[in-house]
Amino acid sequence: MGLFGNSNIGEPAIIDMKSVSIRYDNGPEILSDINLSLKRGSFHFLTGKSGAGKTSLLSLMYLAQKPSRGVLNVFGHNVNFTDRDSMAVLRRRIGVVFQDFRLIEHLSAFDNVALPLRVCGMNEKEIKKRVKELLSWVELDRHMFDKTSTLSGGEKQRIAIARAVINRPDILLADEPTGNVDNDIAKKLMKLFIELNKLGTTVVIATHSDKLITDFPYPRLHLNNGALRIYDAREGYVRGV
Repeated sequence: MGLFGNSNIGEPAIIDMKSVSIRYDNGPEILSDINLSLKRGSFHFLTGKSGAGKTSLLSLMYLAQKPSRGVLNVFGHNVNFTDRDSMAVLRRRIGVVFQDFRLIEHLSAFDNVALPLRVCGMNEKEIKKRVKELLSWVELDRHMFDKTSTLSGGEKQRIAIARAVINRPDILLADEPTGNVDNDIAKKLMKLFIELNKLGTTVVIATHSDKLITDFPYPRLHLNNGALRIYDAREGYVRGV
């Protein structure tokens, strides 16, 4: 498809958690003693019942939260000792697809997807090329200049995904990215994630879809009562991490 170019070989661990826990205010711990190392080029589903802590774990990964205790390293940086400007630089290497999309409703599909590239100062000719190619891939080229406020939930989902991957992130974190699309579009989006992964991007997809997990048997990070376990049907193991 040629959307992403060549990946760079970098540090072996994109995200490394050692005894990480998180709580909000004075409440109970949502996540407890999480130990997890995500290598460059790995692909995992993230599963668990509603309220199990999936969103909290993702928020740690995309640097919206810091651990209540434990050590979290992202791209080799201990986030507890990383200043605000450095955190902003790290976040640019992370693509995030939120459940509520977080699009700018008064902007067009094109301008929403182009936003990360404009923030980085890319020239408009290259931006136009990349955005048109990606919107075509997610079958939204005919809505390129429509305001996102006029589009359906499934169309907004695809715009959010396109925006998350347009800057070729080192890691892609997606919260229910196929939840608002039909099976055909879901498969196409998964192919996009898989291609990105083959080029070196680490991918974590939170999902409740048993069909997605069955059709694409990648290892699964499963949260239950604040604890994390890994399931890998291909390798035939289950382990706590």
